[in-house]
Amino acid sequence: MTISTKIALIFSIISSFVLIIFGVSVYIISKNHIEYDFSERLKKRVDITENFFLEKQSFSKEEFIKIKTQFSHTLNKEKEEVVELSKTTQPKFNTKYSKQLIEQLIHESNLVFIENNRQGASKIFNVNHKKFLIIVTAYNEQGQDYLAFLMSRIILLINLGIPFLFILFIFITRQTLSPISKKIELANKISANNLHERLKVINPKDELGQMALAFNNLLDRLEKSFEAQKLFITNASHEIKNPLTAIMGEAEIAASKERSSKEYLASFNIILTESERLNLTVNNLLQLSKVSADEFSISFTKINFHTFFNQLIASYNFINPNNRLLKTKILTQNIVIKGNRDLLKTAITNLLDNACKFSNNQTVELETVQKGKHIILNIKDYGIGIPKKDISKITEPFFRASNTISVKGSGIGLSLTKKIIALHHGDFFIDSKENIGTTITIKFPIAMD
Repeated sequence: MTISTKIALIFSIISSFVLIIFGVSVYIISKNHIEYDFSERLKKRVDITENFFLEKQSFSKEEFIKIKTQFSHTLNKEKEEVVELSKTTQPKFNTKYSKQLIEQLIHESNLVFIENNRQGASKIFNVNHKKFLIIVTAYNEQGQDYLAFLMSRIILLINLGIPFLFILFIFITRQTLSPISKKIELANKISANNLHERLKVINPKDELGQMALAFNNLLDRLEKSFEAQKLFITNASHEIKNPLTAIMGEAEIAASKERSSKEYLASFNIILTESERLNLTVNNLLQLSKVSADEFSISFTKINFHTFFNQLIASYNFINPNNRLLKTKILTQNIVIKGNRDLLKTAITNLLDNACKFSNNQTVELETVQKGKHIILNIKDYGIGIPKKDISKITEPFFRASNTISVKGSGIGLSLTKKIIALHHGDFFIDSKENIGTTITIKFPIAMD
């Protein structure tokens, strides 16, 4: 069942209930009004009958019959009776009434009732210390005919109205949802080959316009992702293919003929260097892929940043003893952050390695400061710097600044570092001037107990 049919069905059911309730309400109100109007007429007939009874002795027999003829039987099938009420004997009625109604008639001074499709009114009055009961009943044929007519019209209206409402709502919902159908049709035509296609936005302020905008934004992200993936695959293939080509070429040259041990050693050194480069590239790719895919499964713990940073510097000094790291200002208090120790070590080591590598192991200044609820790490080198036109792209995978062609690298380190810092809800800033140096600033939120 389509959404338009469901909506039409729901609204039809609701409207049908409203229509039925309205029809029943009209019938009940009309019935009550007719019964009330007829009961008022019966009361007047009771009063007339009482006056006839009281003034009977004042008229001659001929006058009484003439007056009675003029005022009696004005209601359909009207019946009148006056009975004397006695404490000792049970009154005798000309008309048969139910026991419950008789009890009400003889005990209530005024009564309006309905029994066996007849309406009636009664009144108890006293004459010469005697108690009399007047009962007038009649059949409201005109009112019953009107109610029967009204009921038939209400039923007819409901029977015709429900299908009409369903058809009407089907038409309205399909007309209302037709823009969605058109958007679905267009969306189904969009594939990897035409990701540039977008849904037409007629009114960006209504729900359909917002849906189209959201879908277009999704397509924008997908298109960027596809383009980034294509670029990533192209660059990754290039970065892996180059060292593999060098290794295979050097191995073929070494195996083409017998050479001296010195020549073999030179070939092995080239193969080893290219293998290390390939290994670094693959490891960075795997780590970047893992961080991107499994970011929700990465475990975080509380880390004393001062202790962690000192251990990281000691480890880096052991790996690269030729560096000239200089701690200009380092916080010594116990500041705790929340993060993954291994990932943070990878990110900061990449930054230290770049600072030393692109400054040819000149002095690299390290500084940690606390600012509000954050701890800030500054890494400043005096190396070749980054050209202004390349700064906005420097953190993209495999992108390398135009002045780093002669320096070995994979172009993944900064991309991986930025991703890790983002996972730790940190900020990453680059301030660089070509041939002057680069300052990297990273900021981490301090863990709150």
